[in-house]
Amino acid sequence: MQLNRREWLASGLAAASTTALTGCAEPTPTGAEPLRPVVSGGSIDWEAVRSRFPRALNETYFNCAAQHPTGAHTVRGFQRYIDFMHNGPGEGREDFWETGYRDMKPMFARLINAKPEEIAFCAGTTVGENLIVNGMDLRGGNVVTNDLHYSASLANYLTRREKFGLDVRIVKHRDWRIDIADMEKAVNKNTKLISVSFVSSVNGHVEDLKKLSDLAHSHGAYLFADIIQGCGATPIDVQAMGIDFAACGTYKWLQGEHGFGFLYVKQDLQGTAVKGTEFTGHPDLNYKPWTDSPDPAKPEFISHPNHGIAEFECSTPAVINYAGQHESFRFIEELGIDNIRAHAREITARLEKELPPLGFTAITPAGSESGIRAFLHPNTEQVRAKIERANKEGRAKISITGPNSALTVGRGGNQVRFSVSVYNNQQDVDKVLEVLS
Repeated sequence: MQLNRREWLASGLAAASTTALTGCAEPTPTGAEPLRPVVSGGSIDWEAVRSRFPRALNETYFNCAAQHPTGAHTVRGFQRYIDFMHNGPGEGREDFWETGYRDMKPMFARLINAKPEEIAFCAGTTVGENLIVNGMDLRGGNVVTNDLHYSASLANYLTRREKFGLDVRIVKHRDWRIDIADMEKAVNKNTKLISVSFVSSVNGHVEDLKKLSDLAHSHGAYLFADIIQGCGATPIDVQAMGIDFAACGTYKWLQGEHGFGFLYVKQDLQGTAVKGTEFTGHPDLNYKPWTDSPDPAKPEFISHPNHGIAEFECSTPAVINYAGQHESFRFIEELGIDNIRAHAREITARLEKELPPLGFTAITPAGSESGIRAFLHPNTEQVRAKIERANKEGRAKISITGPNSALTVGRGGNQVRFSVSVYNNQQDVDKVLEVLS
């Protein structure tokens, strides 16, 4: 049997092969110099890591919770694919469809301790959450969430309340953290789904997903986790945490681009607790001229639909984005999530210690294992003015306008949010402390 490209991807054969990362050399785009190694003698060279992200060298950037700067390795992944599509086969060029693309699901699965058969491609986190909710039977039930969940997700559930009468229960935070007791009070025998952000984009609050999973399962409900603000920076184990469904875009700590991501659906819940809503596959046309020998015992139109996780995905994905993401995954695996977490912890600890004396009040729960630190300030216009003055005088370069600004100032009116990644160092902290003093 010969499959076309789309059939091959849908069949699951695309997820069957993984690439051994250790010692694996990738072709270098034509005219490009080899990248500086980031691991030397078994230790991570964090300055070499930083050098992979020119934006971090050109400005003080603390906003990967909005979008992560693109690394040189990721750009080269894009470039190899572009070079192939532009010039065809040749040295340093490759058709990503036939090489790294088949590794994408296994790579993401390894990162969250799932199986490739539990991973679907999707256009982003919110799309993934909608796929889950659209595939569930919520009639007569309720959904429990909280006000530190992603704002678009809250809007999603509120719209379903208004249009379809869905019973939506939004638990309010207490001093910028979610009390599990408040979630317990909102859950009852009619709860169908608990939906939360693993790491809140608001302030870096980290949910205890295992407790929420136990709470959901004890009432016959399921747990959905938006993991975009943690995946790639904070350890995630969907099995140990008891997560039933999760979704993640790639443009934050996964160091990729907008417009694509991954959906996790626990294997034994596929088609049962949640139905697939994206139907593709391939047909057989049992009549001439499509076949020389039509089978009179069979119908003219024979459908071969996709099954399992493939029922949650359709259309041809943005392959160039995955070509870059493949290199980001390799980079993250080379560094190791525990090392990434430890590196960020040193930087966030200084922010927590040294910003409050300057008039900033922390609203990130103490001990948060996320890369986000958020603060309240009584006069964010003053904060903005200090940064703009430092930029104008050439003492700093910290853009604070636009969706991809280097720092989020004035969120919610009086919030300043810092988000830390692998390219940040103590000199970045020195600079913001100097500017904000």
